[in-house]
Amino acid sequence: MSGALSPDFGHADSVITVDIGAIVENWRYLDSLSGPRTETAGVVKANAYGLGAARVAPALAKAGCRTFFVMSLDEAVALRRALTDSGHDDRRILALGGCHAGQEAAFRESRITPVINSLEQLQRWRDTARVTAGGGGAALHLDTGMTRLGLDPEETAWLLRRIEDGEEPLAGIDVELVMSHLAAGEDLADKTSDRQLASFARLCAALPDIPASLANSGGTLRGGGFHMALNRPGIALYGLHPAGLDTTGDQSDQAASLYPAVTWQARILQRRTAAAGDRVGYNGTHQLRRDSHIFTLGVGYADGYPRSLGNLATVTIAGMAAPVIGRVSMDSITIDVTDLDQARLAAASHAEILGAGYALARMAGDAGTIGYEILTQLGQRPARRYVNC
Repeated sequence: MSGALSPDFGHADSVITVDIGAIVENWRYLDSLSGPRTETAGVVKANAYGLGAARVAPALAKAGCRTFFVMSLDEAVALRRALTDSGHDDRRILALGGCHAGQEAAFRESRITPVINSLEQLQRWRDTARVTAGGGGAALHLDTGMTRLGLDPEETAWLLRRIEDGEEPLAGIDVELVMSHLAAGEDLADKTSDRQLASFARLCAALPDIPASLANSGGTLRGGGFHMALNRPGIALYGLHPAGLDTTGDQSDQAASLYPAVTWQARILQRRTAAAGDRVGYNGTHQLRRDSHIFTLGVGYADGYPRSLGNLATVTIAGMAAPVIGRVSMDSITIDVTDLDQARLAAASHAEILGAGYALARMAGDAGTIGYEILTQLGQRPARRYVNC
């Protein structure tokens, strides 16, 4: 899969090309890692990790994805609209943040399944289900070590005691799924995932008739006991192994099996020569040691290009790598092309700042962050182009 070779910038100075076909192929690959009894969902929260849920989700639905996860009711309602408009109104949407007070009617109207994270949410959803015809479906999130969302150990123990005592604390609710979330699924050396798997298995034994889900991207790629009724890959759909640059062994093979979904290109705004000793950019953090050829590109931190990449990143121009020099500005970056083939540069109109020559994992590593943040912080100013739809 590949993005546009000659970008159509339109009125913009940078363009982000999203390869929908790559995302679909990544979903198919991830789905192939489990058996036929395991469903592979699509996590499209945060606007499909910054790439456009209204474009990504319908394509995944067309490929066979039946269940989608978002974070909030707002995201869920927008996704329902996009799926309905594309002819996929029957797909299931779950909101990971749960149903908050006053949202109950909207959840039911848009047929959104809340992920219940506390006894308060559980009781309120149960109470409203009693007075509402239908619409009582929910998922139950049990925290097994993330210490973030989900019923905490005390709440979970309370719930299971009531069930053991013959009470019906879930009466009136169609519990479609019981789930937990791995805290370090991508780190094979961290034993937390094994402990979470054992804990979750014990909890599921007390809820034997409810489909279970534990695997995020890391768990989906780990396989084995982490694959239950439903897997929930997120970042891997968009071409990044959750271990980033730290993949080893089989993980490296897995990373190579994922298609990158994003290419980002920026216009060459200006070409100039500069003298040895000149300082480049704000506060002159880069001083030229020789007479140099400098290009200024139309992308900066206002577009989502990390400011921390100044004097660290590289870009690809006419198939050649060039370093980013000086600080990243709001609207531009500068690159040193002195060592490149000047004849090839003469015909160049743009540089690739994210893509095959400078992959997402590398950009994230150089920026001191993770690929998730790079994608979700992509700005609105760059033009968006969708290919292989």
